[in-house]
Amino acid sequence: MKRCKRRLLLVVFVAVFMLAGGAFDRARCGERVRAKVGIQIRSGDRVLRAKTRDRLHAGDLLRIYVHPEHSSYVYVVHSDGTRAALLNTVEQGMQSSTLVMPSLQEYYQVDGKSSTECFTILCSPKALPEVNTLFQDGQVPHEEWTALAEALSKRGRICLTQEQGENRPFAIAGNVRGAGGASIGDPFSRELQVFSGESLLMKQYTFRVVP
Repeated sequence: MKRCKRRLLLVVFVAVFMLAGGAFDRARCGERVRAKVGIQIRSGDRVLRAKTRDRLHAGDLLRIYVHPEHSSYVYVVHSDGTRAALLNTVEQGMQSSTLVMPSLQEYYQVDGKSSTECFTILCSPKALPEVNTLFQDGQVPHEEWTALAEALSKRGRICLTQEQGENRPFAIAGNVRGAGGASIGDPFSRELQVFSGESLLMKQYTFRVVP
């Protein structure tokens, strides 16, 4: 029963997005959401900055960084191609903060059981209750998440390139959230790229896991 209810809610949300999308874009035309986003990969003795499509090996370690330019709601979703989960169910409202997941002392580890590891970072000036509703019972089928992600991407008219030219970098200031109280002395955080989107920023990483 819970799954049927969730699917019904998802269909309703997608329909609302499609009907209201044009009005939403007109009302918020020109409003840009910017954030510094990056994923650090530790593979053996190497420390790398992840590209949008990269290769991973079993045992590799990952750490996610998100720093919105202005107060925003941040959502980080992971999918292995079969199931999807919202990683930050608590740390969502951000004010002059850098979100580091799982923390500055820890990493996510690639177990090698899946051929694909996908991470989606969402930044929005307003809360996205449809995301929390989808994941209210925990993990969901990958297809349910991709349906919502597609609706959100149409709403956001995404720009997935590094900000250049007139869109100058902005400074990282404030506290680190999800970092166990550590200071923002991590060099990687100072080298994050700036990404932007119209009214909503969505940045996706799709990693292929190889032996």
